Amino acid sequence: MTRKRPPVTLGALDASQSRPSLLAGFTGQADVPVISLPLAQIRPRAGQPRRSFAPEGLQRLADSIRLHGVIQPLTVHRTPEGYQLVAGERRWRAAQEAGLTEVPVRVLHDLTTSQLQQYSAVENLQREDLNAVDEADAVLDILEAQLGLPRTELTPRLERLKSLKMRDPQLLKVSGGDRELLEQVETAFTGLGRGAWTSFVSNRLPVLRLPDDLLTEVRSGTLEYTKAVALRNVTPEERPAMIALARASSLTELRARLRPTPAESGGREHASEEIGATLARLAQSGLNHLTPAEQRKVTRLLREVDDLIGQKGKAD
Repeated sequence: MTRKRPPVTLGALDASQSRPSLLAGFTGQADVPVISLPLAQIRPRAGQPRRSFAPEGLQRLADSIRLHGVIQPLTVHRTPEGYQLVAGERRWRAAQEAGLTEVPVRVLHDLTTSQLQQYSAVENLQREDLNAVDEADAVLDILEAQLGLPRTELTPRLERLKSLKMRDPQLLKVSGGDRELLEQVETAFTGLGRGAWTSFVSNRLPVLRLPDDLLTEVRSGTLEYTKAVALRNVTPEERPAMIALARASSLTELRARLRPTPAESGGREHASEEIGATLARLAQSGLNHLTPAEQRKVTRLLREVDDLIGQKGKAD
């Protein structure tokens, strides 16, 4: 049974609200004064949701900070070891580049790991320049904290819930534990304002399964997510050249380059026939004759097929 966590104040997830409201929603500390703190006393927190910083953008921010200073204060958490950065790592890096020795900060106290994780993730989600990989990571960070599930368990749970929802939209045959978890997921996504959670599972979770080189390109902002998805089946040997081509091409041009030859299309038709025949046999025989281990394997493979179809539908 999933441990039920007290819900976060959903109003705090609205990007139109003030930063003190966001602080209050996650920490209960509404009136946090801004003070000046030496940069040398601030250390980044492990597991920050934003993991990539484009050098050009960082340099532009550093130039702005040299002229105008840090306008938006950083948020830090005071610990026995010092000040831990909660939000504002890009400003922290740019301030160092600009040669500042002190920056304005809001100092939080006595927060739990869950509160820090959720605050950092939601603060990150409110940024307009967030890439698809960091967005997916941030959403999972929030769900991980709110649902009390580790990342390794959370992703397959979400995929399973989506399958249950698709097979039984009215949830007539869903168990009490799954129903409770579904309600918690739906509540979390309502507060996040990121659209339907089923769409996230189909169209955002798969980005985390892209090959490492494509993930790096998307994180750094040098390749759009849709182009990375289009290249996901390109062989490792061909990918560097195709990535270079993708940067200089439109998505339509890239897809045309990747379009199969007539011979390959014939192969696809043959594959489609085989898939249809397999599904027909599965529908006729069911899974009852399989061992539990074999049933789990079939379920896993069907999820992979569902993910692949979802990725293709998003790319098209």
